[in-house]
Amino acid sequence: MEAFVPASRIITELDGSEDWAYSYVEPVPGENDKMKDIETRDRLLKAREAIVDDFERTTLDWIHGEGDVASVKKTRHDIAEKLKVDYWGLDPYIRARSYYDRVGMINPGGKLEFYKEKPAEPLVTAPANGAPKAVETSADDLD
Repeated sequence: MEAFVPASRIITELDGSEDWAYSYVEPVPGENDKMKDIETRDRLLKAREAIVDDFERTTLDWIHGEGDVASVKKTRHDIAEKLKVDYWGLDPYIRARSYYDRVGMINPGGKLEFYKEKPAEPLVTAPANGAPKAVETSADDLD
């Protein structure tokens, strides 16, 4: 399995070093309340239809070679990006939250985070008496 997945991402149960165990995170009361706001949902869907129409029209222009192909392709790409961003504004009104939202795997804007980054441990130095001492830092230390 290590030919495809790093050992640090394979659970210990399968002889990897990822110390992880599944635990279900219960739904939070009210986490899907935005789905009840049908007026906002419908307004967002109507606005999305206009973006979809632009995307389809630009795609046809690109297929038929109308206008400057590079310019049409860039416009199409920009509209596709607009569709992606628009979806995540619509998402809370059309998709129920799930386990993946609750554990932070799916974040606002569709940002996926499969493995939560662990906070860095503070740097330590060994003073003369041998006891570790935390190194103090400040915002001024950043570039």
